[in-house]
Amino acid sequence: MKKLLLLVGPLIVLLGLSAVVAAQDEETTVATAETDELGAFLTDAEGMTLYLFTKDSPGTSACSGGCLENWPAFTAEEPLTLPEGVPGELSLIERDDGTQQVAYNDWPLYYFAKDEAPGDTTGHEVGDVWYIVTPAEVGATPMASPVASPVASPEATPTS
Repeated sequence: MKKLLLLVGPLIVLLGLSAVVAAQDEETTVATAETDELGAFLTDAEGMTLYLFTKDSPGTSACSGGCLENWPAFTAEEPLTLPEGVPGELSLIERDDGTQQVAYNDWPLYYFAKDEAPGDTTGHEVGDVWYIVTPAEVGATPMASPVASPVASPEATPTS
């Protein structure tokens, strides 16, 4: 019996270490957070909120120069991964300056310089052109929409 424990003991330790390594490998490029007011939205792996700029077009960033000082581009290296259950696709787009930026369903992603802590959403609705990014169906434009998110866009909620 002691011999069996001596053989099985190290095996159990190795299996435990494998589980820890596997868990570390599961970290995703993008995560999600949620508030009662806004619902679910995308963040980076550390929980910092990601935004989209409505003046962008799919695959192309319109934010440069001073804009990038307030709205830094979200960058990451491949492989790009979403959390399990989040529909859509992450990709890299090439910016005019030659750098690469992460895009969700082909829409460039940004941080807001005034967000200080994970979960801050102070950039949402800034200038009516910056919005949190909500998980969307593949191919959908991830924007605030009165149909998809009346809570996030109360002014667009239909009235009787």
